[in-house]
Formats: sequence, structure tokens, C-alpha cells
Amino acid sequence: MSDKVIRLGGGHAGSVASIQNLVWYSEKQNGKKFIVVSAVPEILCLVQSAVSEAFSADVTKVYDELAGIYLTLTGNNPSEAYGELATQLAGILKGIGLIGDYSAALKDQVLSFSEKLTAEIFQVQFEKCGIIAKILQPEQLGLEVTPDYGNATFVAVGKSLSDLEPGFYLVPGSFGITAEGKTARAGETAADYTAAFLTREFGIEKLELWGLNFDFHRADPAIVSEPPRIQRLTYSEASELAYFDHYSFHPRTVEPLEAEHIPIHVVNTSSKDGSVDTVINTETYVEPQIVKSVACTDDISLLRLNGPGVGLKPGILAKVTSRLNKEGINIKSVITSQISINLILERKSGARALECIRQLGFSAVQDITVIDDVSLVAVVGHGMQQSYGVSAKIFGAVAQHKINVVLSGSGASDLVSYLVVKSSDKEKSVREIYKAFF
Repeated sequence: MSDKVIRLGGGHAGSVASIQNLVWYSEKQNGKKFIVVSAVPEILCLVQSAVSEAFSADVTKVYDELAGIYLTLTGNNPSEAYGELATQLAGILKGIGLIGDYSAALKDQVLSFSEKLTAEIFQVQFEKCGIIAKILQPEQLGLEVTPDYGNATFVAVGKSLSDLEPGFYLVPGSFGITAEGKTARAGETAADYTAAFLTREFGIEKLELWGLNFDFHRADPAIVSEPPRIQRLTYSEASELAYFDHYSFHPRTVEPLEAEHIPIHVVNTSSKDGSVDTVINTETYVEPQIVKSVACTDDISLLRLNGPGVGLKPGILAKVTSRLNKEGINIKSVITSQISINLILERKSGARALECIRQLGFSAVQDITVIDDVSLVAVVGHGMQQSYGVSAKIFGAVAQHKINVVLSGSGASDLVSYLVVKSSDKEKSVREIYKAFF
């Protein structure tokens, strides 16, 4: 099959060489090429700041700043279409400032401009490579999503492949249109997920990610010098790693693909022949050392409920999780014992979670605290439960170097063990565990 879906990151918008390589690679086959684009990082940051400051900031500067980004990346003054989008965005922001309020749906509409503007930049960059690429908006594709603003799920595509001529199509990623005709985003930088859904719906044999901002390395290159890329991952392993700071893969990307066994190829952007850095599929490949990556993040708070009756009194965990859900606080993980419940949350949520859980007034809980100066280290790779000595090797590596483990958890799945350590010990933990296995 010659049709393709390729996710192209906004970070490549200023690189004509990378786009030229994509063109050379794609033109080897006839057919339709759907290039799903994520936002240029500078544009996304600007739009996010503008919407959060719309009540107080001078939004008239937004147009000039967007025009400056276009000029920097392309060397040209903004096209008419780009200028119109920038003007529309500035007008909506001005309206939000006058009204003094905005809905979740309106926020998603504003943020979608970051991908729409990016598509206009890519269009002129493709022209420099001799390609006329048409912009195909989600509403033109009939890309329907649920009305879960900020975390929408793709449900249907109204456009058929037979309705389109062969050629290049630029699709602004990360959002779709609800049944009521409103814009709803699937999340920040969710173009991977958008591309995966289109791949399945159009019956295309594989999803191609044209490079990643952060490749699938065996550890964070900022901590471990020149760690090798991971060549093979399962869907589950890739999704697990997606939650950590030094990877740039949307965790929901695998959802549309897994049941159909559609593989994901991470393509090297410096290659003219589509050289693949990492393959992600359903095939469980257990490496000799078991572990495939040592991942980490500082974006956690530890909410801890202690008391001798925690394990005896029914319903405590259910009440805690229900209350956090009501407050819109996401729980990353839960690790419990008979006298303690530990919830791993986002760093920004810790103080608010502590306040609302204290209001529940548990008689069986003696102490509720939040610990912020901690980091999460994850050791990822299928086969941990079936292999002797993996846990011993992990804990031996940290113990030997006098690293205190605040909390640990393993066994919830066959592919990950978690360690919570003091933030000051994070880099040492990653390096020593990495050395133990690699």
C-alpha cells in the first residue's frame, strides 16, 4: 500500500533539510501522504501564555510575535492565510479579556490555533522543496471527537480516502470536532495520537513518526552520556516511557493501533531513505538484560496517609480517589500497605490534594502529609516478573551507593518497577541503575 500517515513535529518547521529528506523518502511511493503536524514549540508556548493572561495582558502584541516567529522560521513575511489566522486569534483573545471568562471549549479553540498556524509555516517550507501541500483541517476530514475538552477521544473520520487525490496533505494535529461542531483537543502535543487514529481508520499499514523531540534512549542523555537508542519496544513499554520528561511520545498513540497490530516506526530525520531508529509493535521482545530503559521525572508529589487503621477501615482509598477525581487531580500511581496509603500525583497538585483530603476527616488516619522534594525513577522492560535477580540488582545498585529509597513498587505489571527517591538522589540513582544493567 502506498498511502502514508507521517507525524511531523513542529520542531522541524525551521529545518528545510529535514523536510527535504521527508519529501525524498515519501516520493518513492505514489499515493496520499497525510502529514500530521504538531505545533511549533514557540507558537504553542505563546498561545498558552496568551490565553492564560488574556484577562490582564496586552493581547495586541500577539500578532506581532506570531509574525516574528514566521519570519524567523521561513525567512519570509507572513502569508495572507497565516496573517488571517493570527488576526482571528488576537480577536478571540481580546474578546476573552473583555468578557472576563472562557469555557473549556473556548480554551481548546484558542489552543488549536497553534497547530493551524504551524500548518501554514510547513506549507511554505514544503513549497521550498518543490511540493504543493494542501492543508486539510480536521473539520474537512470529518475528524470527530468526544466533548472531553483537553482530553478528547477520537471516534470517527467522515472523509474517505477515495475522495482525495494523490499528493501531500498537511493536517493540524491534536484536535478534532465534536458532534456539536466545537473544537476539542486530545491533549497537548497529541498529534501522535491523531496520526495513529488516521492510520487505523484509513487502513494504512504503519504509522511513521518523523523523528521525536526526545528519542527512545535507554536513559536520559542529560544524565547518562550517549545512551544508545532502544531499537524495539512493545506498545506497553512505549506508553510507560511516554509519561517521563525525557521522552516525547504521546501515551495514547498506541490505543487505535494495538488491536489491529499496526506498528509504529520512529524514522531518523537525517535519513533520505527512511532509516528507522525504533520499532514499536505488539511483539514482546525480552532483551538479555531485561531492562530496556531507566526513566525519571521530577514532576511528582507524594501524598501519604498513615495510620494503624488504614488497612482495616474499608472505603478510605475509594473516598480519597473519588475526592481527587472531583477536584480534577490526576493520580499517577498508588502504592499501599496495611498502615499507609501513598498516592503519586503531579508536583503542582500536591498542596491542593493535601488540603482537600484533610477535609474528609478520617478517624483511622493519624497523619496526612505531602512530600514534594522527591523524584520518580522507573526501570522499564518486559520480563521482570519472570526473571530472577532483577529487583535485587536494582536495589543493590542504589544501596551500594547509599541512596535512600523513599518508596518502591513493583509487580503491578510485568514491565516496570518504581522507585521514589529524594530529588537530590535522582541523577545518581539513574546512573547507578543504568550501570548495573548496561
